[in-house]
Amino acid sequence: MSEIGMTEFPNHFLHARWFTDPVCSWSFAAEEAIETFRNHFSGRLVFENRMYVLYQDLSTFLRHHGMESQADFAPKIEKVSRATGKSISAGAWRKGNVPSSSEDCCLWVKAAQSIDPLKGNDFLSGMRKALFHQEENVSSLPVLKDIARISGLDPDMLQKKVREEDCRTLLAEDMSLAAREGVETRPTLVLRNSGGDRVLIGGLMDPELFIHAGEVLLREA
Repeated sequence: MSEIGMTEFPNHFLHARWFTDPVCSWSFAAEEAIETFRNHFSGRLVFENRMYVLYQDLSTFLRHHGMESQADFAPKIEKVSRATGKSISAGAWRKGNVPSSSEDCCLWVKAAQSIDPLKGNDFLSGMRKALFHQEENVSSLPVLKDIARISGLDPDMLQKKVREEDCRTLLAEDMSLAAREGVETRPTLVLRNSGGDRVLIGGLMDPELFIHAGEVLLREA
């Protein structure tokens, strides 16, 4: 295994790491773009859905942006919706329904992924829909359990998994990996070919750009 935690993979394969946060509106807006990318490279792609925590404490996060309340942040969410054309509601922010720590949300995602990677990714998508469409607080236990059920996960098993130290270790590994990769924003896509050539695309969500970068890396492998 290499210093960036990658095992070897075939020459015709592309390796991708996708760094996001469940509460990040830009990450939600980029879901369709990354799905287009994944479909294009189907059968040629090793894909990792990684967490990159947006904030540990919401009050500190808001003060950093010169704001006092969740409602003050709502226009920024609406700006993302206008800029990307994706339907994103800022209702949770206006209602005060935003989690006090996005780190806790990331822990639930890592727990879900550790039980079943595919269902874990569905759980992540479900969290975003609950927050940005249904305007629900995705740190609420009943909401989280409902998302787990919809994703095909056992809610009680997931809740137990979140409490385990292994879950925090998994999230710490994601954050450490993000630092080593040079990730500074969400979403960020890090691509590599079998020769170790690397492309980092931070903050952008153009599927054609993702695909072009991937094809170039495969040609150069």
